[in-house]
Amino acid sequence: MTRKDLLNAPARSVSIAVVDLEMTGLRAESDRVCEIAVIRADGSEVLLEYDTLVRPPVDMSEGAVRVSGITPEMLVDAPLFPEVAPEVEEALSGAVLVAHNVPHDLVFLDREMRQSGVDMGPPVSLDTLEMSRRLFAFPRNNLVEVCERLKIELQTHHRALADARATFLAYHQMLDILDPQGVLTVEELLDLLGALAPNSPYRRQMERRLRDAFRLRRTVIIDYISTSDPLEGIVKREVSIWKLKVPRIQGWCHLREGERVFRMDRIRSVDLTENTYEIPADFDSRI
Repeated sequence: MTRKDLLNAPARSVSIAVVDLEMTGLRAESDRVCEIAVIRADGSEVLLEYDTLVRPPVDMSEGAVRVSGITPEMLVDAPLFPEVAPEVEEALSGAVLVAHNVPHDLVFLDREMRQSGVDMGPPVSLDTLEMSRRLFAFPRNNLVEVCERLKIELQTHHRALADARATFLAYHQMLDILDPQGVLTVEELLDLLGALAPNSPYRRQMERRLRDAFRLRRTVIIDYISTSDPLEGIVKREVSIWKLKVPRIQGWCHLREGERVFRMDRIRSVDLTENTYEIPADFDSRI
């Protein structure tokens, strides 16, 4: 598929290549890949699982051995990256690259591929770390925490294939929640992630609407990602704002008929209503 085809395809059914790497350390300028896994799929249908250790030209750091469990002895008979590069290229070709923290993995992957004589070019990519941060705003967004929140079993963490499988499931679980009809294209998803970036024009616009509503004492209708149950997806609430202190709002939830605190990073849209309200004189500030 061409880049245009990938961008125009629905994010839930597009061809994806989920990548996870283990490295000899975290120094982008000098550490190297020691394991790579790629899961190739059409939508949620897995077509290929590729996983191999790679013999790096530098030593494993003590920290990398401790975290991944990959020892120098395990790498003695492993292939060099140029030997596996053709298989990796085939697994990635014509697909959206998906990873948990794409910029980090892409630095290492691109260098290994270039040094193997393969120019990947800038891939169309989706980052499940970015998706979890901007679309769900979990308290923590590392892969372990995301899997726990989404009720995904993660085994053998910090081994490439196990983490790639977990990333694959997290990607589809998040899209099932956010786009149950499967109509959101890759380009629209990328645009949404950009719009929800901190200090983006869209974020600032939502904050202005909240401040206007607070000043005018008009209720707002918000689309909100539930804090207590992210699997519930986006919920709609009418709120009377009693106090606004970025990044939180305290007020009255008309549906639940109770006082609530809402996190602004979980709000997806804001609309003012014509309904007015008064702030209780005896309300107790919680933010």
